[in-house]
Amino acid sequence: MALALVSPEFLTAVGLLVVLVGVPLFVLAVIAVVTGYVQYDAERYLEELEAADGGDSADDRR
Repeated sequence: MALALVSPEFLTAVGLLVVLVGVPLFVLAVIAVVTGYVQYDAERYLEELEAADGGDSADDRR
């Protein structure tokens, strides 16, 4: 009922602002989560490789 008191142009403007701000924020949040997971997975994989290698790193062999 309260939406009937608001002009359609105002609702369109609010909708456009939500789309122009909300969608990029959502995309950035998804990118941040995926990047964080890839970094975590890479660190875990490198730790497993070092453990399988006997803990020797390139710096220890020099």
